[in-house]
Amino acid sequence: MKRSSLKLNAAMILTGCFPFLIASCSATKPSLPSASTNPKPFETARAFDHSHGELDHLLKKYVKNGLVNYRGILSESDAFYRYVTSLGAVSSPTVNKWSREQQMAYWINAYNAFTIQAIIERYPIRGRSLVGIFFPRNSILQISGIWSRLTFNAGGYNLTLGQIEHDILRKGFIDARIHFAIVCASISCPVLRPEAYRFDVLERQLHEQAIQFVNDTTRGARWDADQKRLYVSKIFKWFKEDFNPTTISIGSSNQPHTTSDPVLDFIRIYLRNESFAQALAADQDIRLSYLAYDWRLNEQIQTTRSLPESPDTDG
Repeated sequence: MKRSSLKLNAAMILTGCFPFLIASCSATKPSLPSASTNPKPFETARAFDHSHGELDHLLKKYVKNGLVNYRGILSESDAFYRYVTSLGAVSSPTVNKWSREQQMAYWINAYNAFTIQAIIERYPIRGRSLVGIFFPRNSILQISGIWSRLTFNAGGYNLTLGQIEHDILRKGFIDARIHFAIVCASISCPVLRPEAYRFDVLERQLHEQAIQFVNDTTRGARWDADQKRLYVSKIFKWFKEDFNPTTISIGSSNQPHTTSDPVLDFIRIYLRNESFAQALAADQDIRLSYLAYDWRLNEQIQTTRSLPESPDTDG
């Protein structure tokens, strides 16, 4: 009886801490220091490869349908770490001289590369004590401090993934499509693009990522005509503020919204399913629900499945 009581108490403690475990993917963020706090600039300055060639090679070779062959990347760890080292060799003044597109591509690739780094350095991921009660054994959430404590060298600073995402990308570029380019290595995340982001084709890449995600009925959005209910990714809930009419950006310029629901407006822009688009255009009473989020690792040995709907609704 005493043992059961202890287990129950431990579960209750973890349940209370659960929101903080995934705070980096929530609209309510932990207090993160500014990216410019306690900078640790690198002394080495070198010409940076804006084609992100070594990362591009690895992604083309080891990413298929958004799933990653992490063992394959490990087999070419020298090339991978050459790229990661190049990110840290760039100083802050150098990055600030680049164009908006060069900076944006740099930080998106850095986020994705550092996420891969955190995984391959612990691969295969295994469950950690009681955390495994709530998350799959191979989930990135099994890595302690994945978004808030682990630091990586980039742009002249030691940064967490949370700082790159929230302080640099979200605040610095004001483009909601960023959420479909950076990947938290989970099945329900937007798929990892099998190529590096490049400044000269960045607009096309971001546009394609948004189209792909919105039209993915297991990850992005699915319309239930019988119930007149729209099921969407929890990304649209966690980062709803980024789809605000005053902040959303389509391309490099702000675009006005035509309705009171910016999430629906955003989905309409990128939706390619005609019957789905007609249903939304009819401006009927649409009820909103959220797809369950699958935190399993996006590894190639994993078979994706249709995700159940979440009882979490907005109407």
